[in-house]
Amino acid sequence: MTCSLAVLLLGLTFHASGPAKVEWEVDIEAGQSTAEEEGRIILLALGIVGERRSAAHVKALYSNKKLGDHFSRSVNFAAWAFGVGEERDLPDFGDMEPSDHLNNLVVITERWLKPNSSGVIALPQHVWLSPKGELLLSCPWEIDAEEFAWCFNEALRRAGIEERPKPYKGAHPPRRLLLGDVYQVIEADELGRGLTTEELEVLISDLSKRFPGVEDRAAILQMLFTDEDEAASYFKMQIGMWELGGPRVAPIIDGSFEFIGMASTAKFLPVFEQFCSHNRAGLRARIAVGYEQIGHSDGLVAVKKALKKEKDDDVRAEWVRALGACGRGNKSVSKTLVRLASKERNDRIRRNAILALGHVLPEKGALEQLTELVEEGEGDDRWAAVLALALGRELGSRELIEGLKAGEKDPELLEIIDASLRVLDGGQLHEIQSSFEDISESIHKRWRLFFHAVGEAPEDLQGG
Repeated sequence: MTCSLAVLLLGLTFHASGPAKVEWEVDIEAGQSTAEEEGRIILLALGIVGERRSAAHVKALYSNKKLGDHFSRSVNFAAWAFGVGEERDLPDFGDMEPSDHLNNLVVITERWLKPNSSGVIALPQHVWLSPKGELLLSCPWEIDAEEFAWCFNEALRRAGIEERPKPYKGAHPPRRLLLGDVYQVIEADELGRGLTTEELEVLISDLSKRFPGVEDRAAILQMLFTDEDEAASYFKMQIGMWELGGPRVAPIIDGSFEFIGMASTAKFLPVFEQFCSHNRAGLRARIAVGYEQIGHSDGLVAVKKALKKEKDDDVRAEWVRALGACGRGNKSVSKTLVRLASKERNDRIRRNAILALGHVLPEKGALEQLTELVEEGEGDDRWAAVLALALGRELGSRELIEGLKAGEKDPELLEIIDASLRVLDGGQLHEIQSSFEDISESIHKRWRLFFHAVGEAPEDLQGG
């Protein structure tokens, strides 16, 4: 299904059930005028019927009473795609009719999004605009309440609106955050989303009748992008069968785990867990990187266990980063990383612990440790701390980092400073990607962590 939505039906009656949790504007033109007159930011909420990420947003965001103060400060537009006969499955968006969704989707796509040459856009997606309709930031695909709250407040800040909602506990930037930009899916993407429940059932039924081959690669990748327990269960079984193939299929397994880290939701973490103690160090490292990229608390127990058991120092450095990403908001994790950042003798592990502190910001202990390292640290430990502050978008550290430029002549160190400042001033995280890779000494790409506005993928998802 593309954004052209030629298969959608117009003029259908929408019978919603239950009270609307958010005030949704029906007409974009009138709503934009209201936003400009009242000085309110604009929220565009896109989704699609039958897709799990979209459905999750209805419950986690639009029905979340704790976010009520946020939604009341914006002019809100919904634009959900749906197929023939699915209009009755649309969530409750107040007075909106199915035809309003279609109109909004067309207008939003034309004015603010970047469809690929086939007209495909990322669904679901949230976009924030200034009162005048200027693009502020966006987040495609999954976003939870804490991430939504952070984005909302950042949109207000970027719009110059000082009055803010009360702080939302645990608010932090989402993985796929784009400041001042929107995402363009790759040319080969014909959906821009995960499979619907019905589409997944058909695919699994088809694949279960035979042994998947190279010709099924695109379908397998689409399954890995689908936020369904059934997709994760099927792939867990399939990768177990591949494992029986020995060394010749190792590149396929490696590439698949790279893609899970880059694109899958936390539902696929159980697939990682069964390989955390694999005898191949390269695979364990890829799994640790996957945990870091997904960065979900559901992976914390497995990461802790794997870190404790890991004997290879190079792989241990990867697990340390994963610990920070999965342990956001956990004071025990922060204390562990602070200890490693200050006392670990292995240089690589210590510096990755410093980088990992960026994941747990703004936790007080993490911020204090990073600040101390910037002020008094030596060598790459100091620069790892600078990068960690940029990773956590710690705006209060800008002056401290700016002060490091005085008297510094090394061009590589000046680039770390400048790139970090660009991030703190509203740049994308990929500004610090190359410096991050150098300091961490990791050979593994973090496609999701250093998110780009134009779709990209590893050159070879089948191995490496």
